Amino acid sequence: MTQRDDGALACGQCAMIRPALCASCGSQQLKNLRLGVTRAREELEALAQRPVAEVTAEHERGDRTSDLYIGTEAVLHQVRSARAVVFLDFDQELLAPRFRAGEQAMGLLVRAARVVGGRAAGGRVVVQTRLPRHEVIDAALHADPGRLVAAERETRTALGYPPFSALAVVSGVAAPAFVDRLGSTAGIDVMGPNDGRWLVRAPDHATLAEVLAAVERPPGRLRVEVDPHRV
Repeated sequence: MTQRDDGALACGQCAMIRPALCASCGSQQLKNLRLGVTRAREELEALAQRPVAEVTAEHERGDRTSDLYIGTEAVLHQVRSARAVVFLDFDQELLAPRFRAGEQAMGLLVRAARVVGGRAAGGRVVVQTRLPRHEVIDAALHADPGRLVAAERETRTALGYPPFSALAVVSGVAAPAFVDRLGSTAGIDVMGPNDGRWLVRAPDHATLAEVLAAVERPPGRLRVEVDPHRV
């Protein structure tokens, strides 16, 4: 699910719209709070009383004399070693609206562990979360990726996600006509649109390739992304 500008929740698969509703009190008065890297850096500098270097994909490692960094995932690529890595609000990774969110979140924790050198080197990875029993956290705490794999296998089997299916995202000016020509082809599901994108699901890659190749391509720009990294 993603939250639209009007506050409503939209399903990325079927495009169904629902009002945002608190699961605890039932209130619809919800607000999405995101601090932002620059504001977080300013507040951290005020708290630590020392310079803090900001690192993002667009903003490379700045003050190289600083030993305190804050940023996006880019900081794990640009800073080679640290005594500690802290993930603020890691729930936005655990609950990201994409089916690979779990494995991607685990990847961040693994990279962070490499940056701090592991427990033997005295390094620490601190995670701020409201979901301490999440399968990603559990797998990381036990240094056992198999725990996450087992949970992911169960979820993806139930929902029909890869590797138990094949996916393609169709977008572009010609996408509506292309999807219309797909029609009700046996063996595939077409979901959407969501932000001008349709999700096509087939039981395997052979079926997906055969179905997509059989559709006459309409005029106009068309993008078909097979095995999309983010859905």
